[in-house]
Amino acid sequence: MKNLVLRAMRSFDESLTGPEYACNQLVVEMISDEPLTDTNELDVRIYSADYQLTGSDSRKFSSRKTPLKIRFQLVSDSFWDESLYHVFIFRNGYPQWYAALSPENKYEKWSRTRLENIRLHPDQKFFAEQLCNTAWWPKLYEGKFKTLPVQELIRRFRIYTDPAQVLPCLLVDSSRTLLAKAFTFFILSNYFTGSNVDDRFSLSLKELMTGDITWKQLKQKTARKKVIIIEIGDLEINSQKTIILTRAADLIRNRAPQDPVYIFHGKCEYISSLFQECQAFESLFTNETTFHILPPESEPDSSESLPFDTPLPFDDPTNPPSQSRNFNAPCAAELELQEMVGLHRVKEDMAEARMMACFLQRRKDLSLDSGTENRHHMLFLGNPGTGKTTVARLAGKMYHYIGVLSSGHTVEVSRTDLVGEYIGQTEKKMKEVIDKARGGVLFIDEAYTLIEKDTYSKDYGKEVIQALLTVLSEPNPDMIIILAGYEDKMHILLQSNPGLKDRFPLRFYFDDYTAEELLEMAHRSLQQRNFILTPEADRQLELLVREASAQRDEYFGNGRWIHNLINQGILKSMARRIMSLPHPDISSRKLFCTIEACDITSAAQRFQECYPLKLKASARIGFRA
Repeated sequence: MKNLVLRAMRSFDESLTGPEYACNQLVVEMISDEPLTDTNELDVRIYSADYQLTGSDSRKFSSRKTPLKIRFQLVSDSFWDESLYHVFIFRNGYPQWYAALSPENKYEKWSRTRLENIRLHPDQKFFAEQLCNTAWWPKLYEGKFKTLPVQELIRRFRIYTDPAQVLPCLLVDSSRTLLAKAFTFFILSNYFTGSNVDDRFSLSLKELMTGDITWKQLKQKTARKKVIIIEIGDLEINSQKTIILTRAADLIRNRAPQDPVYIFHGKCEYISSLFQECQAFESLFTNETTFHILPPESEPDSSESLPFDTPLPFDDPTNPPSQSRNFNAPCAAELELQEMVGLHRVKEDMAEARMMACFLQRRKDLSLDSGTENRHHMLFLGNPGTGKTTVARLAGKMYHYIGVLSSGHTVEVSRTDLVGEYIGQTEKKMKEVIDKARGGVLFIDEAYTLIEKDTYSKDYGKEVIQALLTVLSEPNPDMIIILAGYEDKMHILLQSNPGLKDRFPLRFYFDDYTAEELLEMAHRSLQQRNFILTPEADRQLELLVREASAQRDEYFGNGRWIHNLINQGILKSMARRIMSLPHPDISSRKLFCTIEACDITSAAQRFQECYPLKLKASARIGFRA
């Protein structure tokens, strides 16, 4: 492609479609002298001068050749009034072209620039391939770290990845201990490990100096680590300890290329004291490998609060790093899925998806696949009560075990959690939810309601779709988005936006439970809670379940119906029977665990009073409170 031009203008055009909050619009056109071939998708992403994402848009193409002029419509809360923006064009998910853009100050006036092959801009190419889609990159701004200019930071990161060189020793100092620690863990460590906590090891220099951990033990503990993080504290150094420190510095300096990178961090005064006593340690670092982190101007140097409200790695003992994995064996989450009642299609498809993810992950580990795309977004299609939420939680744990997700937690939301009531509220809600879900699963139940209009929402659901598309277009988002709902309504949702349909490579179909499966669920639930059914009670329960299952409609609750049957029907009837006895034996375990046939029939009668078993199409099955 010899002549590729990009032009842009700030616009007030109200015909542009976008979220309600985004009143600041930028029209971008990519003009070529010949069609692009073998192009399925083009994405434009525009970053500010300090590489913060300002806006993005995408276009998909059904034919093999693209038009000569392709228009993108970007919306943002930014006024597009900065003097410089970085424009990246991604082709089929990979960065292809770059341009530096300076929009005109006036609206409805075009500014033009040449699009160049991104290979001519190594720093920008490195940013687009390695940094922009990581979960930790936004923390550079959330933490308000005052350090090197971002362009210089990108250049250093690129140099550090040179395979022909031994990874350098890095030093992070600050007047605030926690600020240096936060930059070390959230930025530098995540860069080298890809946010995988299993690949890093943390200790203090004092432990090495006092012999609490020997050099041999350290080598054993860090044999397969990528990063060793060492905190420099307030040390009491004598001549003997200086010899130990000098020896440790020599061993670190002479390490092999395959050894991990060492990152030291601490308070400026502690580091200065160490260098005065041990020049061998000072010689480990250069200006190129040292990061000076200044505190925000609004806070005094003595403040020891974190720059943002996020716990440091390893601070939470309830979520320790996972142990080494055997990819050939299913993890505990998949075994739990296999133990669930029914869901035969889901179990087979999820096992296949896990094996494919393991296969691709292993190829990357062996440097057989240099591709950066790592998208595993899913659709869960089925009626209520078929286990979609439970499987979503297990999927997060499974993909964390594989190494696709850095944490594996699940954030469960619905329309009311995402859609605001006024302009700008939806954007704020979505940003908070997406930030919270990074590293895990974002599960949106009844996702089809996002496109349903009502009098009060003013169709703010479109903002949610727009925000989701930004994440869905990321090649390596460190997040799995799962949309769940009725199969027919979910198809309508996918058709509502051309960018949605192909963003979900994995689809799982949740079949309704049969009467036999519902009965097994009831038996399991009662057994787990130490309840016993008499033979007649068991027979009555089977009759009730089979009758309800035979007359089910689209609102039938499946597993949820069984849960309500037990908790709101049978157990309430049992409690009424026992506690109404003149002199109940409150010490009798048998009395308080045995369910009689009358408890089942009483629950069925109360059920019949509220919702007759011969249901109409629009009736719901439920119980009286």
